[in-house]
Amino acid sequence: MEKEQDVTVAKSAGFCPGVKRAIDKVLELEAAGKKPVYTIGPLIHNKQVTDMLAAKQITAIDRPQDAADKAGVLVIRAHGITPQFQQEVESCGMEVVDATCPLVKHAQNIIAKFAEQGYHTVIVGDSGHAEVIGLLGYTQGRGVVVSGPEEAARLPHFGKVNVVSQTTQKESVFYETAEEVKKHADVCQISNTICQPTKDRQKETIELAKSADLVIVVGGRHSANTARLALLCKGLAPAVLHVETEEELEPAPVQRAKKIFITAGASTPNWVIDRVAARVRDLRTPNAKSILSGLAGKTWHFLVRNCFYTAFAAAALAYVCMRLEGIPTDSHLVAFAGLFVYALTAFNRAAEKGPGQNKRFLTAAAWVAATGALLCALTVDKGALLLGAIFLALGFAYPYRHIFKLQLLSFPGTKDIVTALGWAYACAFLPAYSQGMLLRKAAYLAVFYTLLLVFMRSVTLGFTSANKDLIIGRESFYKAFGMKKTKWAVTLVLLALTGALGTLLSLTWKPALVGMLLIGHLYTVFIVIYYYSKSSTRSVKDETLIDGQFFVLWILSVLAAYL
Repeated sequence: MEKEQDVTVAKSAGFCPGVKRAIDKVLELEAAGKKPVYTIGPLIHNKQVTDMLAAKQITAIDRPQDAADKAGVLVIRAHGITPQFQQEVESCGMEVVDATCPLVKHAQNIIAKFAEQGYHTVIVGDSGHAEVIGLLGYTQGRGVVVSGPEEAARLPHFGKVNVVSQTTQKESVFYETAEEVKKHADVCQISNTICQPTKDRQKETIELAKSADLVIVVGGRHSANTARLALLCKGLAPAVLHVETEEELEPAPVQRAKKIFITAGASTPNWVIDRVAARVRDLRTPNAKSILSGLAGKTWHFLVRNCFYTAFAAAALAYVCMRLEGIPTDSHLVAFAGLFVYALTAFNRAAEKGPGQNKRFLTAAAWVAATGALLCALTVDKGALLLGAIFLALGFAYPYRHIFKLQLLSFPGTKDIVTALGWAYACAFLPAYSQGMLLRKAAYLAVFYTLLLVFMRSVTLGFTSANKDLIIGRESFYKAFGMKKTKWAVTLVLLALTGALGTLLSLTWKPALVGMLLIGHLYTVFIVIYYYSKSSTRSVKDETLIDGQFFVLWILSVLAAYL
């Protein structure tokens, strides 16, 4: 739970595990080059997410025959489908992947089990909802849907009945309805199939909405669980707003409320929730000082979001590497590192089509930076120009690797590895190459040091992006290997970084500089402990802190020159 300025953001808000699993499945298919990817109905009920998926050729269709390209892949969405429809889907001749939420599967299995024993089924849920339609398919034609106890009171008498719930139903409504159904049956089996994330979300909402003057529920208009969450809050708080994005917020109710509670449905990504929370806080501090700080904040957001901060971080690291290698500081090579990293970062960020990104600006700026980087490389020699052009071409081809059949770039975790290789080339390899010093031990260690440092940086950014529910796939190390293996990998990288600096120190190579970098290493350790001890989401603050390690190392390198 995050609390600031009497604004509380629910800890349970955002994607549920079932939604995360479904999105991961379609992204894995897209990353493997199995395009186009079709989902049977919208994967989730959130327009912002479905738009981002559509940009990756992941689109929704109603039936298999609607697929324009029969070589594509069909994905059964998290809500599940009826057994009859599943049979139709699986016999259509296309590759089929089942992304039904395991908790929905559990509900389907319970219904099927009791239906086999002759039980009728009463489903407490929203008639016409995709999940409920799928559940009805397992009742062997003996199923009925009721929205609550009022409708249950009109049910006929059953010999044996099994009462189940839509997984996102309000728990109190389910039990009230089940008690009513008992009056209409000789034998009544009550199967609470409400999923645990929904229970946790409802429990937190009930606790915190009571003390709020205004509750803001974030989520899609067509999301049943979000609408139900908003309805729950209306019975608890004086005022409730249901918004899809921060643009729908009006200043008056936000400024008038003393305490605000923000929650969201299971299909709402964290980055949307963060934007709503940020907008709320902006509206609550409309004084001259906050306007000035707001302007500074927007400027900083622009520099970070548009990759300028990262470019300067790369330039700072290039300076550190030149000092480590014992070669003269060359402004052309420092500029090359910044422009090279900017070009690749901006181009790939534009291709990702993430939230709040100006694709045209980033793409144009990337081409300008690439041109500038090649001009800087030309000051070294034609070999440097050729190497720079090859690396830039490969980096620009990365978002379109499947079109160009670059299968080596599709392995799990390759994004972080390729990023580290690119930075190591620009910041450490090229400076040593320019002086003909590639065969020196210091050059080897500088390249190795940069590879490890940037790999850890990239993995950590991927971790924060995944927690923010950005659309990233298995090319990110964290998404490919999970938290446990990621923590082990980062721990080993930290040890290897310490070993690289320790080796330089044992060689008595620039002891003042290496000593300072070992001090800077403490900042890197802090970053690791800070980000891997909590479920942090990627933000401007986080990018500032993570890339800030390169500026810390640069400052310490400058100080070492005076020791």
